[in-house]
Order: sequence, then structure tokens, then C-alpha cells
Amino acid sequence: MDLIRVETEDKAALNGLFWEPRTPGDSLVILVPGATTGAALIPMHDYYPMATGLTGRGYGFLIANMRASYNYPYAEYADAVKDIAAFVAYAKSAGYSRIAIFGISLGGPRMAQYMAERNDPAVKAVGFIASIPSPYLEFQIRASEADRQRLEDTLKHARALVAQGKGQEPVAFENWFPGGRSFMGTAQAMIGFFGAPSDKSAPSSIKYGPQIKVPALVIHGDKDEISFPPNAQTIYDSLTASPQRDLIWVPGASHYLTPGPLAEAYAKKITDWVVKNMPAGPRR
Repeated sequence: MDLIRVETEDKAALNGLFWEPRTPGDSLVILVPGATTGAALIPMHDYYPMATGLTGRGYGFLIANMRASYNYPYAEYADAVKDIAAFVAYAKSAGYSRIAIFGISLGGPRMAQYMAERNDPAVKAVGFIASIPSPYLEFQIRASEADRQRLEDTLKHARALVAQGKGQEPVAFENWFPGGRSFMGTAQAMIGFFGAPSDKSAPSSIKYGPQIKVPALVIHGDKDEISFPPNAQTIYDSLTASPQRDLIWVPGASHYLTPGPLAEAYAKKITDWVVKNMPAGPRR
């Protein structure tokens, strides 16, 4: 595994983690992280079984790191498209001509927007791992009525600040995730990451899903405690232009690729699907 550096089209420098197979071929999988930070590595996810499975079958594996992880409170959600583009460009420069992009959790909407906006013919397949339609939409399923109203009030406040030219003012939303994890960022970031479908800049897998025209995998744990299982069906249903779409469940899995049997189960199912839908070939 190597630590790599890429530069985006607007000159942001990003790092990533890159595994190459013993004999590099023409195919590579890019993983787009989730969470608002978009950090390449978090303790809850074990990506090593996926890296081992893919490189063992001749694929490169690259975990992208979003710029939001460096400037979290002031992050702009839409910058993820430029970040993903930089890692795709790196993969091409490294000799990979056939690329699959997988997004985990919020990485799914990030990837879907990239696919819709860039339409890169080098990307031959995509995948949504424990993904969400958007933070706002998954919250409507998971949260209580009181918390849903609290979100609406927070977004209303954030929109008012932006309209007043105070988009850099801080806004907090407590207890977004189970366990008391909260969000603190600018008013603009609050709308960008957690906005409703009516907010133009808000994330959305299902808005861009119909524009994905390559084979697509939706893989989800049936015990996901954050992105409840109906989210997976919603994402799958949006992929109307995909020539091959599959919804695969990981029994017993939560929202995370937990170290041990669950991370290994995710890795095997993802690797098998990639091998079938984007077979690796020799480098030309």
C-alpha cells in the first residue's frame, strides 16, 4: 500500500491510499468515503479485506480522501466531484483504463453526482456500499418526528443566514447519529451536506441515479442502524438506465464494514461482483 498525492483541477492537494496487484492490469476500483468529512480511513471500517480481495484478482484499489477531511467546518459538499475527478485522473496516469467507483454511505451520493456531471467513459461500473439517498432523506426514515422538525428548523436558520450574506456563520446540529455524534459547520455547509431535495446543492443519489448508464451494485447490511434497509431499495429503484443493476444484502451487517467476518463478507461479495461485471484485463 502506498500513500499517494493528487492535485485537483482547482489546485487542492489530496492524499489517497493505493494498493496495486502483483501484476498490474487495466482495471482499478476507487472507493469514495462517506461521512461529512470524507476521510479515507475511520476506525469503524476495515477496508483491508476489500484491498486484499481485489488485488488478488488483478485489480488496483484506491481509497480517495475528500478535501472536506482537511477543512471540515467550512467544507463545500459539491467539491467532492472535483476531488473524485483528481483520483480518476491519477488512476489513468498510473496505466488503468477501466475504472469502477464505489461510494460508501455519503460516498454514494458523491459518486452519483460525479457520474452525472462528468460522464467519463473510463468508468465502467459503480457501487453503493451501505449508502444513503441523502443525509436528509435517510434522516426522515430514521429520526423521530421531533428530530425531523429540529432538522427543518436548523435548515431554515441556515438558509436565512446564507440569504443575509452570513453563510460562514457557525451552525450546529446535535445528535445526528446514534451515540450522540453531532455536526458543527458553517450555515452553507449545513445546507450543502444536510439540505432537503429543494436545496439545489444538497446531496442526492436518487436525483442522479437515472443518469448512471453502467452496471451498478447496491450492497447493504440488513441490520444497518443508520441507513435503514429501505434506503437501499430506493437507490436501486433510481438506477433506471443501468444495463445491469443488482441489490445484494449482507446478512447481519450494520452500517459499517466491521473488522472480522462482516468486512470479509462485504469484500467477497463486492470482489465477485466486480470480477463479473468489469473483468480485469492485461495492461495495454
